[in-house]
Amino acid sequence: MYRDILVHIDNSAPCAQRLSVALKVAKAQKAHLTGLFLLPYAEIPRFMEVQISQEIVNQQRAAMAETAKEAKRDFAKACEDAGVTFSWQETPCSAAEIADTVAMYARHHDLTVLGQYDPDSADPSSTSEMPDKAILTAGTPVLVVPYAGRFETIGERVMVAWKPYREAVRAVNDGMAFLENAKSALVLCADPNKGARDSIPVPGVDIGSRLERHGVNVRKENMNASGISVGDLLLSRAADEGIDLIVCGAYGRPRLRELMMGGVTQHLLRHMTVPVLMSH
Repeated sequence: MYRDILVHIDNSAPCAQRLSVALKVAKAQKAHLTGLFLLPYAEIPRFMEVQISQEIVNQQRAAMAETAKEAKRDFAKACEDAGVTFSWQETPCSAAEIADTVAMYARHHDLTVLGQYDPDSADPSSTSEMPDKAILTAGTPVLVVPYAGRFETIGERVMVAWKPYREAVRAVNDGMAFLENAKSALVLCADPNKGARDSIPVPGVDIGSRLERHGVNVRKENMNASGISVGDLLLSRAADEGIDLIVCGAYGRPRLRELMMGGVTQHLLRHMTVPVLMSH
């Protein structure tokens, strides 16, 4: 069970859906929800300090503080309406420290809810590095919510992107709170015979059987990604099956290689259509 959930709150339009998803999870899990609002400030080089008056800096800080006050009020009302206990955390940080700050807070919560990076967002606390950093360094699961779409349910019909690798096993363990309460779960193994790293078959060991022992209504599929990427295959099957949550191990190969060559993690982070729970 998740008892302590963190959600990143900002001023972007998609934040409303992100908070809605976080509240649904918190209510289902009887969890406490903490809203994290960052107050990023620009680090002014010394040679520019004389050109920027303290009055301008103070005006910017006052504007951020007012924005935070409005966000806190909206967050508190949403939590009260949902019957979820809550707390609020405002944290100043430099623009360069945003991702590290979120990851640090994530380490102290059972689950962290973040938004997919929106390249069109003007919110200063939204960075492409934030989900990556939290997934790779927090040591706790991260639920990433797409910036487009409405999500009326979360975790009723779950897909597990399965390979018998450490990252996928970690994701299943971290996502068990969803899986045990799901109406159905689909374990999809894409290209099952490709990349046999650490996957020597062991008689009697089967991920489907393990989930059944946890009371999960599960079925398994092995599919080859013929002519499309594994990421596209997962999203296509998710659409076909009406999936409302994908559980996926993140960065099964070195991150730099995946960033350069492409990979399932990066594909899902860029093109997700439903919330994705990721663990590394």
